[in-house]
Amino acid sequence: MTGLNYERVSIMMNKTIFMGALFLIAGAVNAATTTLSQSQDQTVDGESFNFIFNNLGAYEVGSSSSFTISVQGDFNDIATPGSTAITIGGEDQGNFNRVSAEAYDVLLKGFNNINTYRYKLNFDLNAAQTEAFFSNSNVIVDFADEVLVLCGWWNYGNCIANVDDAPYAQVDYTYEVSSVPVPAAVWLFGSALLGLAGVARRKKV
Repeated sequence: MTGLNYERVSIMMNKTIFMGALFLIAGAVNAATTTLSQSQDQTVDGESFNFIFNNLGAYEVGSSSSFTISVQGDFNDIATPGSTAITIGGEDQGNFNRVSAEAYDVLLKGFNNINTYRYKLNFDLNAAQTEAFFSNSNVIVDFADEVLVLCGWWNYGNCIANVDDAPYAQVDYTYEVSSVPVPAAVWLFGSALLGLAGVARRKKV
């Protein structure tokens, strides 16, 4: 082969090695977060909502996770002990209402009913709590008996999910998914590229 041909081979080999390196880097994907959401509409007074996260994938061992729980309902007259009791993975998180220190994004949603409020709560799980939740992945959002369903002939609009002041509970769970391992075939491919690069350099010399 001529020197020009060797030069072309070298250029092509360098490009191939570069693309292969990008492929290897892309294969070693770091852990990323994902969020799963579930919501349920209130259909009876003092409803207890049971959320089961049975579609969880593999998580990054040793990582933490978090919950955002949004509730909307007839909370105006509920103060003590609270309008909403939260249980995560069998662990009691407490009883809360719209004036609790933990409540945020508190909003008067009254349209058909002036007692309707919406608010949110956050719960952070450490590594041990996250691991425990993956073994018992249910969340209970329990409205107090005094939290009326707000649905009837006098305010039919409240029966429509996510419209105006319709009562509901929503749970958003955010956690880290496992890193994607690089397949053995990818590493073999990378080794072969490096071997070919060595052969090409020797021939050029």
